[in-house]
Amino acid sequence: MNKMISWIKKNYIYVNITILLFCIYVILFPIIAIPIKAIFPTFNECTYLRVTGKPCPLCGGTRYIQNLPKVFTDIAYLCHPFGIIMLFLLFEIIYRTYQILTRKKEKTEKQIKIDFCIHLFALLCFSLYELIFLLITS
Repeated sequence: MNKMISWIKKNYIYVNITILLFCIYVILFPIIAIPIKAIFPTFNECTYLRVTGKPCPLCGGTRYIQNLPKVFTDIAYLCHPFGIIMLFLLFEIIYRTYQILTRKKEKTEKQIKIDFCIHLFALLCFSLYELIFLLITS
């Protein structure tokens, strides 16, 4: 067990880099989606929507990100579940950048546990959102 914790501490920087790149990708996806859609027209289509005819919990996410400048004119735009996700992603980008720039050789076990708890909470919230969405739309 001690070996595993030591391994996690040493490789924590790679977790930070991976999460940072993923968050940047999600926020930039609407821009990336334009050339991808031109090359592969069916790539952007929601498979769940195509198969079931019902929207999935993430349907509209790309549209939401493309319309993100509306936040400056209507703050209620952030109250949408995707708004909360966007705020979380922006927090992640700031936090991960800070973690990478102030990196030490090894992070403390407490930092890693806090990080794990934050992401577990975010995963539970997102899962709850999906469950509620699917119950409402069915």
